[in-house]
Amino acid sequence: MPEPYTHVRLICCDDGGLNHRYEIRVSTFVQFDENPGRRSITGHPSKKEAEEIAKEIARSERKRTGAPVWK
Repeated sequence: MPEPYTHVRLICCDDGGLNHRYEIRVSTFVQFDENPGRRSITGHPSKKEAEEIAKEIARSERKRTGAPVWK
């Protein structure tokens, strides 16, 4: 099964006033395939399986960063 992959972007937020900062956006992607025939070749999970993988990644990131629990 293919591994999730991460994309990182660095964005300069400078409004010309007092706010001079950088924003770091980190996105993790879990690919899925809803076509069972193609999925057997690509090894991608189904949409439901990808959702569970994504939720587990989100839980571990929330724990790592100390972010508040979702409601």
